[in-house]
Amino acid sequence: MFYDRYEAGRDLAEKLTEYTGSDAVICAIPRGGILTGLAVAKRLDLPMKIMIVGTVERVSLETAIHYAVTEFGTTASISDEPLPESEIEKALQQAKQKRRAYTDSEDIPTWKDKTVIVVDDGAESGLTIKAVVMSLQEQKPEKVIVALPAASASVVSWLHKHVDEVIVIKTDSEFKGMIHEHFSHYPEVFDKEVHVAYWHAKHVYEHNHNSTT
Repeated sequence: MFYDRYEAGRDLAEKLTEYTGSDAVICAIPRGGILTGLAVAKRLDLPMKIMIVGTVERVSLETAIHYAVTEFGTTASISDEPLPESEIEKALQQAKQKRRAYTDSEDIPTWKDKTVIVVDDGAESGLTIKAVVMSLQEQKPEKVIVALPAASASVVSWLHKHVDEVIVIKTDSEFKGMIHEHFSHYPEVFDKEVHVAYWHAKHVYEHNHNSTT
């Protein structure tokens, strides 16, 4: 069991040491994943960017359908029913507001030709991580690595088929509960904490590299 998201990130970083000081970029998924990503970025001396992912719930035939929607408009769901364009547009506007709140800018990172290490604090249904991976694939990165403290076996299986490398410390046959069961300390992460973590990672990386030039 991990103590908290940051400790989980340190543990993940130990399995990614070959990327230390490389040209790879951390792609953290807020909110909780920003703390795990921060730990990985600091340990590996890598820059950290984020990808915003929202969730949408629709009711169809009295059944709730959940969708993950990235800031690129990529969607993931267990349903074959497409999400209406109006709902996607609403999610994109919300993502823009989140990005501004977290980074003080609406500029979306470019992932083309980069080695991207995607970090989140875990994957239950896997909708969020799947949406992120599909978004990245559309951007044509050089390589995609996904690093998670914990995930279900079905998510891990999907990842192995769609990315270049998968690092998952704890794999369950299927989650009987929630991700938080793998942590001793798993408080809610608020937008202000995401903002602080994002800028902390940015300042640490820039300080380390400005001091060596």
